[in-house]
Amino acid sequence: MRAVTRALLALVLLAGVVDAKPRARVKARIAAKATAPRTKAPVLPLDVNATIAIAGEQRKMKDLVAAKGRLSVEEETAQKIALMLRGPLRNGETGLYVADARTGTPLFAINADEAFNPASNVKMISTAAALELLGPTFRYPTRVLGPSPEAGVIKGDIFLLGSYDPTLTSADVVDLAAAIAAKGITRIEGGIVVGPDPTRDGIYRAMLPIEITAGEPGAPPVAVLPMGADHVTVTMLAKTAKRALKKPRLTYKVETTKGPDKRPKIHVTVRGTLGKGATTMYPLSTRERTATAAYALKAGLVAHGVTVSGDLEVRELGEFVGDSVGFGTLPEELARHESRPLADIVTRINKWSINWLADRVIMTAAALAKRQQPSMELALEAMYAWLDRHPHIKRSELYVDTGSGLSYRTRISPAELVKIVRSAAGYAPDSDAALGATWMSTLAIAGTDGTLRHRVRGTDLGARVRGKTGTLSTVIAMSGLLDVDPERPLAFALVTNTKRPLSKGAVRRAHDQVISALCTYVARTTKVNPLAPPPPAPAVAAPPPPSPTAEPGAEPDAEETERDPLLDAETSAQP
Repeated sequence: MRAVTRALLALVLLAGVVDAKPRARVKARIAAKATAPRTKAPVLPLDVNATIAIAGEQRKMKDLVAAKGRLSVEEETAQKIALMLRGPLRNGETGLYVADARTGTPLFAINADEAFNPASNVKMISTAAALELLGPTFRYPTRVLGPSPEAGVIKGDIFLLGSYDPTLTSADVVDLAAAIAAKGITRIEGGIVVGPDPTRDGIYRAMLPIEITAGEPGAPPVAVLPMGADHVTVTMLAKTAKRALKKPRLTYKVETTKGPDKRPKIHVTVRGTLGKGATTMYPLSTRERTATAAYALKAGLVAHGVTVSGDLEVRELGEFVGDSVGFGTLPEELARHESRPLADIVTRINKWSINWLADRVIMTAAALAKRQQPSMELALEAMYAWLDRHPHIKRSELYVDTGSGLSYRTRISPAELVKIVRSAAGYAPDSDAALGATWMSTLAIAGTDGTLRHRVRGTDLGARVRGKTGTLSTVIAMSGLLDVDPERPLAFALVTNTKRPLSKGAVRRAHDQVISALCTYVARTTKVNPLAPPPPAPAVAAPPPPSPTAEPGAEPDAEETERDPLLDAETSAQP
């Protein structure tokens, strides 16, 4: 027994000696790391064949990086750009093209003819095409039609007729009700009719805010529906906690059904726990667009003292008009709402990069121009037609499949992006200068607004940059105009693509340095004062801030409102 004990003791002592050595080594490494001088990460060498074109002449970037002594302004600028490609942008493929916006004369080019994915730069095409199709002053009308009132009474149904307005809200529909009441109408002896196309007559981004307030501890919370939610019911299975909670622990199940009358019914079941004394709001998003619009109109009428005897009914406009003629009358316009001008809506798209609105605007613009129902196929036809007509880019030379650029299949070269910028901004020979000036005013301004409000801020020249950003998990892009010299504006496109999700902040900072270098180049080569106030842009009313009622989930983030399907799948990002 003693022999066994001595053997075990020897093993323990030996283990302590063996374990002590690694611990000593770890401590030594930590001490050495703390006292060692910090060194920069190694800089990768440039591809020996990598080139940058300066005024059309190809120069090897490795020679520019190594060049010393007297350099021209163009060479110094190219050297700065090459250093960015050698450093922060070395882990991806980057394309750059810079040209005189008026003449198209190239100034700097890197991989300019290679196909890249520029993400939301595609919005430059869709918004330019939409403005040309409908005009910047176009407004989407929404009207209420019905029989002529007699002594304040409308004897028959009324028809809510839209025009695919993507910006229509419940508040706008309530304003229609107020306009009807203002005509002295007190009773409608009929119902509210809408067409079978929910995107024409309905609220495209339909959202109903359900307010939920805690009850007594152990009792269910109380749900309050908004005005115009006659088609919504709530079953409250949640409980109120005995104490306050940091945040609600509620779950929501939404079911939509249709009864024998074919009217939609939305049922919301709430489970979970709400903290004592707490309130929360559940934004019920629904595709029952026409029902939401019709019930908002009915609620608005009742709120303004107009009784409505009927309910929601879906019927074709032609059938409604035919029925009116059968009774010996023609429906007249009882109220009208008009959206903000299309130029304002495009401003909202380009400055804040709102994907759903970009897709919807080009779809509806193409549909209204062709007198057809909106579709992405029709929208793409309009975009490709604009590309062929103005920058003269054939369909076979690039690829787009959305109006927003929220796709991993998009392929456009930097040189083609610059052609698009020149045509959309009215600088190309066959473009419309006035329409181009309006389009240019919709772009974000660096250091000032939109997705560029935090970009290119390290120089006084940054505010001379107007551009459209693009962001996906493997894409950072910016295209637009440098207005440092009003006599010589430059059109540019700068795109970085990677195979794996990139560091957005690092790539954006590198892009900003490239743009700053280009601004400095123009300032050093211009004959006018580069810091003089820029010429005023065309007057375009500022769009209202995004409304939670109109745009659930569309509030812009720190840079851009892109939703990235790949990134969502990988990181379970919020919808």
